[in-house]
Amino acid sequence: MSVDHAWVLVLLILCASPQLGKIASAQTITSLSTIPPDIVSRTLDQLLRALAAIAIAATILALAGLHGGAGEIERTGHGAHIVLLLDRSLSMDEGLALTGQKARLSKTAAATQLIEDFFARRPNDSFGLVAFSTQPIPIMPLTEHRQAIAAALSAMNNKGLADTDIGAGLESALAQFDNDDPQASRVILFVSDGAGRIPDAVQADLRTKMLLRRIHLYYLYLRSGDSPPLSNMAGSDTTQPSALNAFFKSLNIPYRGFEASDPAAITAATNAIGRLETHPLTYHETTPRIGHETLCYAIAAAALLILLMSRLAERDFPASGSQT
Repeated sequence: MSVDHAWVLVLLILCASPQLGKIASAQTITSLSTIPPDIVSRTLDQLLRALAAIAIAATILALAGLHGGAGEIERTGHGAHIVLLLDRSLSMDEGLALTGQKARLSKTAAATQLIEDFFARRPNDSFGLVAFSTQPIPIMPLTEHRQAIAAALSAMNNKGLADTDIGAGLESALAQFDNDDPQASRVILFVSDGAGRIPDAVQADLRTKMLLRRIHLYYLYLRSGDSPPLSNMAGSDTTQPSALNAFFKSLNIPYRGFEASDPAAITAATNAIGRLETHPLTYHETTPRIGHETLCYAIAAAALLILLMSRLAERDFPASGSQT
């Protein structure tokens, strides 16, 4: 419980005034000895004084802006803090299918639809979104709000951009964890239909940062057309997906690569990731403020109504020696 204007609480000293003044009208009698002891009347008098004090206190608390509920609640679940790193190069607008197969969706559409379903099945996770092509584009910081994530994923279906800089994209994804809870399980889900060479200096920087941040990395390779498989390490071409896969394996962090050539394969990959990332997760949920001013005014009005009714119910004693 808290108040907006603490100085108003000084007026609570007025709650003592009903004990000092008169609650009922004064009655004139010839002698106190003529009045028998009346416990009911004394009790009623104390109750009316208490009601007057309650009316004063409730009004002052309402004026002070009494409220409660605002703050944070610590919750515990099973999940992770997941940053989706999504390739938005022009090739991602092509259909997802191997040579000779019929593509029903573009790679971006297939990935975003199934990943959105993956996110929806994980209510305790925090999610962030980074897109990349020639430059990384941070879309959404880590958040628990599913509607914001769904809107960000829908925006990914716009036309793709030119080239791909995987190193810069990974650096941007890592930056999402700069102010993150150090106890959280941190995951980067990297979705791309190809690869590219990461400069040696960037590789060394990524290796250090991923170890320090204890990153769990998943590479979802969207294979289509006659693209080479993820496991095919032929020759010394460092721009192939297999070379990127080998680099990720050398990082000494928890890593798995998945190859997907259709929506069903993407679903299988996200299901596998979901089974792997079920660590205990503590997070804080902000609770909204609940104002109690209306309740205080209602209590004050009810107390005043009872006091008014008691005053209207008063009756004078008959005058001494009156004739009948």
